[in-house]
Amino acid sequence: MIKIDKHSIIKPKILDNTWIAEKLNKIQDMPNPGDLITEKYNDKSVRTALNQLYRNKCAYCQGEAETAQYTSRIDHFRPKDKIKVNKKQIENHKGYYWLGYEWTNLLPTCEKCNNHKSNQFPLKEENSRISDNLAEEGFINEGEFQFDNFKITKLVKEQRLLLNPEIDDVDKHLYFLPTGEIRHITEEGETTIKIYDLNRGSLIFERKKIIDDIVRELISIFIKYEDNRNRMDEFFDKLNENNSDLKYSRFRFFIQNFFDFFIIQRFEDIGLSKHAQILKDIYKQRSV
Repeated sequence: MIKIDKHSIIKPKILDNTWIAEKLNKIQDMPNPGDLITEKYNDKSVRTALNQLYRNKCAYCQGEAETAQYTSRIDHFRPKDKIKVNKKQIENHKGYYWLGYEWTNLLPTCEKCNNHKSNQFPLKEENSRISDNLAEEGFINEGEFQFDNFKITKLVKEQRLLLNPEIDDVDKHLYFLPTGEIRHITEEGETTIKIYDLNRGSLIFERKKIIDDIVRELISIFIKYEDNRNRMDEFFDKLNENNSDLKYSRFRFFIQNFFDFFIIQRFEDIGLSKHAQILKDIYKQRSV
């Protein structure tokens, strides 16, 4: 998960407020309005815009959102119906159906994160949850929907426990280990890891593989070019390039900025102390 600026991209025209208001007015008094939120939120133009913004990565795990086998899923950050807490549906709430087409409530996800999250949306205190009485909550005024109030930044009173990369400074909540595991700093971080299952085996494997590949590349350089400083400089230049287009770019950031902990220590652990010292010297010189 990495901070994303949604203002850097234009909202797709299909999410125009006019027809959305008409649709919401028709369904707001029905018992299960969330079931009537149609696929327009999943229109190709919406998925294309989100995949462009997130560089075809899942908003939560940063793995590929769209692959040869699966199209990307669009997650309603606040579920459009049947809200669950601890995997149990809460009572007396229709869900956040009025956010079903809200641009700031739509995030691209991979199939696995989407399935793990499902309709879960826990809060620190359940009594802080916004009700589905939209007039009382200020989302309707004299029969007209107030779309400016739909923005997620207006809903902070709920004290949500799930992190949103478009709102939160995730660095204050999450960090990585060289094992490929992600760890929490806060309760929000802990809940986010649990609900999206960000330490599932496939993610740990993929993140750790990035370190394994770097170590193999460095060993190859040592074998072929141990005295070639130019080759090492080329490696570090490549390592420090902007990696925002790559999968797991946040994990790569930790490798870049904590190279001694993520890579040099690995050389120490596998008994290559001489090579670890060379890397330390080069890393230190380049950091000056």
